[in-house]
Amino acid sequence: MAVLLLCLAAPGLSACTTAPSPPSPRTTVPEPTVAARALTPAERQTLAKAEALLTRNCMRERGFSFHVVEDLPTGVDRLFPYVIDDETWAAEHGYGSDIQRKRDTLAAKNPNQLYFRSLSAKRKDAAVDALNGPEPTGLEARVPGMGTIRHSDQGCESEAQRSLYSDLRKWYSAWKVTDALERSVPPAVARDERFTAAVSRWSACMRTKGHSYSSPLEARQRFIRQAGKSRADEIATATAEAQCAGASGLAKTARALARAERARTESDHSTEFINRKTLESGALNRARDIVKTG
Repeated sequence: MAVLLLCLAAPGLSACTTAPSPPSPRTTVPEPTVAARALTPAERQTLAKAEALLTRNCMRERGFSFHVVEDLPTGVDRLFPYVIDDETWAAEHGYGSDIQRKRDTLAAKNPNQLYFRSLSAKRKDAAVDALNGPEPTGLEARVPGMGTIRHSDQGCESEAQRSLYSDLRKWYSAWKVTDALERSVPPAVARDERFTAAVSRWSACMRTKGHSYSSPLEARQRFIRQAGKSRADEIATATAEAQCAGASGLAKTARALARAERARTESDHSTEFINRKTLESGALNRARDIVKTG
């Protein structure tokens, strides 16, 4: 949300900067505490809502409005990053064009965007500084493949995270690194020759059902954004995709490759993953109290 507001305010202005990453020094991997564990999606939603509430309070203190909004419904790309393999879901949503329309509608009505657009240019700049901080200094993370990302430690976003996680610098580094690494898993899986071989089998299966697509990505792109496509065709194609995901072994192959890639990634960058699990687990009770208070 902070990034969205920033981009709306000044496309040429960035809240963070990047630089080539120097060689990482050898560090001692911290021992995980008993509480350190990967949180469930519901628990992470609790953390996110608590952070939004703290950000709202901070922005109000600085003279600005900020609304706590519900997350947008999860789209097909997050639910099924490789291939739709749930026939029941496909029969109801197809490729998720109905979900995408709902996401677009909710985004257009986002009260934070509407409020921000109503501000004068001077107030917009002040709101950006209040939310993100005046300069991208104080926090940094060495993200593999992206160099060093920097951000202010003075804005309301940082204040909220400091209140939740206590050690803001450690949290920022762990958050940015692990988030980037988690996002790198699907592309790594897609490059694996075992995945591409399974996609070829999937494509052959689809042709036997009357659907000519070289990959699941090609199929979903046709129905998600292109206007004028039949809803019945969308559901029929997505259902066939789910059936072929099982018959071709694509779904099973993708899951196995994704598990292996995540395990490798966490092993190679264990410090940041352990730090994130530790800080999130430690913040959970605080977050619950914040959400309860509202």
